[in-house]
Amino acid sequence: MSSDDFKPFSVRTDNIAKELVSTASKYGIKASALDFNLLEVQTFLSRETGKEEEVTGKELDTLNDEALMADPQVRIRQTYELEIVLAAQEEKFKNFELSIGANASMSRLFAAIKPGSVLEYYEGVEKDLLALINKRKLRANMLIDVWDKELKNEIDKLVDKVHVAGKMIFKEKETLEVGHALDPVPTVDDKLILHYQKHAEQGNHDKVDHAKRGFIHGVLENDLLIEYIKPHKGKAGRNCRGVVIEPSEPIIANIPSFNVSDKIEVIEKEESTQYRAKKSGHIIFENNTYDVKVEVEITEISFKTTGSIEAGVNTDVSINVKEKDAFKDAIGAGMEVEVNEINVDGNVGNNAKIKAKKVKIEGQTHQSSYIEADDIMVNIHKGKIKGKKVEVTRLEQGIIEAEYVEVFQAMGGKIIAKEVVVDTLSSYVDIIASSKIEIKNLKGEENTFTISPVLYEEDKKSLSSNEEEIKLQQRKVRALEEEVNKKQTFLNKNAAAIADLQKRLAHYKQSGTKMPASFVTKFKEFQELQKHLLSLKHELKHNKEVCDLLASEHQTFQTNILEAKIINHDEYRGHNEIRFKLLDPDLELYLVPRGGSNEKCFMLKENDEDSGYAIVATEIEGEK
Repeated sequence: MSSDDFKPFSVRTDNIAKELVSTASKYGIKASALDFNLLEVQTFLSRETGKEEEVTGKELDTLNDEALMADPQVRIRQTYELEIVLAAQEEKFKNFELSIGANASMSRLFAAIKPGSVLEYYEGVEKDLLALINKRKLRANMLIDVWDKELKNEIDKLVDKVHVAGKMIFKEKETLEVGHALDPVPTVDDKLILHYQKHAEQGNHDKVDHAKRGFIHGVLENDLLIEYIKPHKGKAGRNCRGVVIEPSEPIIANIPSFNVSDKIEVIEKEESTQYRAKKSGHIIFENNTYDVKVEVEITEISFKTTGSIEAGVNTDVSINVKEKDAFKDAIGAGMEVEVNEINVDGNVGNNAKIKAKKVKIEGQTHQSSYIEADDIMVNIHKGKIKGKKVEVTRLEQGIIEAEYVEVFQAMGGKIIAKEVVVDTLSSYVDIIASSKIEIKNLKGEENTFTISPVLYEEDKKSLSSNEEEIKLQQRKVRALEEEVNKKQTFLNKNAAAIADLQKRLAHYKQSGTKMPASFVTKFKEFQELQKHLLSLKHELKHNKEVCDLLASEHQTFQTNILEAKIINHDEYRGHNEIRFKLLDPDLELYLVPRGGSNEKCFMLKENDEDSGYAIVATEIEGEK
């Protein structure tokens, strides 16, 4: 048989898709070459007794009851009376492509309208759209006329937009909800989550850093360390084919068998058991027990042993590194350490980085190492340090940036701080301070002592930004002054004409005579000009105030420069330079003290005669 032999026929079925495939096979054609006209729908409901009852009309609403839909004993099915025909192009929807999709459980159905589809308005388009969507649902073996209470609203909203436009071209994909039965609640398998490891774990798309292996897991007070997700059986749902979705039994494989110390709080909740830190520190697991400790003692920090350590600056974790061998690194090459406090008995290797609140290094730092902390003590320093208070026994070409710095012996390097004290200074040291530089024993030369109001990079950026803003405000002030002067001059020149015009307008008003339109227009122009001038004056006043404020902020950078001191308790020998930098005026003063001179303290003094500045020698306070 072939399509030429096909004649439309009627059939009753509960599976339209299957019927179309069977018919197509019989005639040797594709199922897509067939269509159908829906003549009748019957919906049946059966319970545990197995007896079926037909549900019609308003009774269909009872199928929306969640308890009924979740009942596995309830069976819902439909049968359809069809007329199967050869498919023909529907003129109304020839440029309109619509497909049916569903979520994973098929408890929700959606109609997707393809971009580029065209829908024209005509009387009855709502009815035809509903029939089209229902046909698509039936081809997908979904039930119709149940669990689709939003379908009519969705169609009405779409048709309203088409009605307004006359013809609608869908530029983007549009989705309509066309069915919603009962969503199942998924079963939850038990799970043990080690939250304290989360910082050490890498996402699938991240490059794994093998140097960071999580040797120490720093935690803060009240941090969630571990969580046991309790198993929970889900709730049944029902898909849009009427089939019950039974929940699976939960898998239970991760019941906690460990113990915890009194430093970890156990909180029982309905869905989980939480283990939270009672204090900051680092979490350890020994003898099947989790505990939080503060101190850690290790031989070395290296790629082979611990990897980098990132416990966190605020976790109260204190590490003691015991390697003392002068030919080994206590903190190895490339290692990064972030803890609250660290004490190192030995050396810090190349490219090692330490960040903490308190650091003590008994050995020496490599020239490429970096240390950042509030309080730092280093025996021999060759790398870079950034902190608040820094004490160094011997500085060998290293760099120090801090608020207060004390060095016992400096043999080359650079120090930047508000206040610097050096016990014994050799040669080739560059010291920059904003408040005081004090040298107790000067044994070398080619040193530079600079007093500067701007020390740190962040201050330089702030100053640069301030200067740019001052220039911008000054340009605005000049432009406004020019505009104000221009308009004020014009009004002054025309003051007599304005007064005469006011008198004439008053005369017209008193006599009840209609005022000439040209007079009124001219007077309004003068009034608008006066208002604009007043507005410009207010703006000019505001910009001058802003400019003055910025200038005062700029000046604060060097407020205390006249109190800054460079003190040398020893004699100057060889070539050593003293410098004072000012911002306003932009000036740098330079002095080379005479060798063997007894001038111990130098300060900057303002010269009242020519409003200039000079570097002068003064007595040290408390010394005669």
